[in-house]
Amino acid sequence: MRTVLSALSVLLAVVLTAAAVPSLWIERNVVDEDGFVRLLAPLSRDADFQAALGKSLTTTAVSASGVPAPLRPAATELAEKTLEGLTSDPAFPAAWESTLRESHRLNFSPATASTSAFTLELRPLADVVLDRLGAGLGVGFSDAPSITVPVGNAQQRAALTFAQDAAALALPLSAGAVLALLLGLLFARRRGTALAWAGGGLVVVAALLGAGTFLMASVASSQGSQGSVAGVFAQRAGQLLADAFGPWILGVAGAGAVFLIVGLVLAARQRRLPAPQ
Repeated sequence: MRTVLSALSVLLAVVLTAAAVPSLWIERNVVDEDGFVRLLAPLSRDADFQAALGKSLTTTAVSASGVPAPLRPAATELAEKTLEGLTSDPAFPAAWESTLRESHRLNFSPATASTSAFTLELRPLADVVLDRLGAGLGVGFSDAPSITVPVGNAQQRAALTFAQDAAALALPLSAGAVLALLLGLLFARRRGTALAWAGGGLVVVAALLGAGTFLMASVASSQGSQGSVAGVFAQRAGQLLADAFGPWILGVAGAGAVFLIVGLVLAARQRRLPAPQ
């Protein structure tokens, strides 16, 4: 019975770890607003994304700002020129952070849980564009209204909702994995063997998480139209998620390797001793 209980406990620990690691990562890097901002901050330096963003903002900001009709052709032409240096504008870093924060609140608020796709709120960036346009044309514009760009699809929105639910279980899953491992070692007749099996299981979990992450990044890279804000965002965001999750996968693999090696060493020593009755 001790062997059976130990095996079941170790197996439960491995399964719970497979669920706890991505849940905990999502809670800290996607559901948490500060983590979300840190995760997607590199997009502000991505040339392809900024080019796609500039095309969208050029016409959208001008039409949404209330620019008088006689000035719209000049404003559009000026916008195309000023957007080339948008990322060097002193106000751009703060505007991009505000864009990410407003987008996070828009998508993770309970009131928007039923929306069909993840949405970017571009209003803060549009304000920077209008300030540059106003300086170039010698006129003042009012603040830009809400400018949203859907990225992704309904299936991805459902996945995001599932991720939120999973993130809420991150700590219970983590605690359960640790407790199950401790129980597995406590029940084991030969603890070295049990620890080695747990380590091998963690290595397998790391391999599965790595394969799943690679698949997710590949799917994201094929989403959306080439050159569109939605398409480029999906591609770059998917890669950023995969890159950020990579160290966590290596951590699981490293912990598994340590458990495996230590367990094999202990098991070799324990074989020289009679099994406890």
